[in-house]
Amino acid sequence: MKTSNRSIIIAVMAAASMASASAFAGVLPFHGFAAGLGVGTEGVGIQGTTAIIPKTLNLNVGVDYLHLSHSFHTSNVNYNTGVNLQGEPITVSWFPFQGNFNLTAGVFINQNGFNVTGTPTGGTYTFNGHTYTASQVGSLTGKTHFNGAAPYVGIGWGDPMDGGSLTFTANVGAIYEGAPNVSLMATGAAANPQLASDVQAEQNNVNSKLSGYQWWPVMGVGLMYRFG
Repeated sequence: MKTSNRSIIIAVMAAASMASASAFAGVLPFHGFAAGLGVGTEGVGIQGTTAIIPKTLNLNVGVDYLHLSHSFHTSNVNYNTGVNLQGEPITVSWFPFQGNFNLTAGVFINQNGFNVTGTPTGGTYTFNGHTYTASQVGSLTGKTHFNGAAPYVGIGWGDPMDGGSLTFTANVGAIYEGAPNVSLMATGAAANPQLASDVQAEQNNVNSKLSGYQWWPVMGVGLMYRFG
């Protein structure tokens, strides 16, 4: 998908998220509404906030997006990975001292995923101890997705529903996405059972390399504006 199309989709999703939060604030027993922009390890995002209990408990709804590139290798295969980070956080912030410090927990509607492309080093691939030419393997690609709902816990600073209209916010925490599960495919494997078996073994190696992505660290800052 082109970057411009991604931007349009993200803007629409963000507008829908903020509109929903604003509608809830008007219908349910919530107090006020704030919206703003943020940036951090989970990407660039837009967030809407309303107070469930003023100075004590806030509901936050938003959308984040980021694209990263990452490279790694197993045996003599180089992998280039496109990492798409996209999520819709739904969290609750508790202000235990009725100040700026807060404890936040909730869930990210998680659409993070990897697109993997493998290329040989030295003109050949080695899978499971067996060597194949590039023409025998064909194209080597893979995809992976994480858990659709990823729990989040963290701490933060700033209450958009208290004080002045503009509020600086900061947060630190972690999202648990679960172990990624890559499906690796080689076009030449359809006509070569041995290659198919070796690609399966390579798939296990790739999954082992990516096992460290179960937790995604979150660090971010934002600026929120309270309406009314």
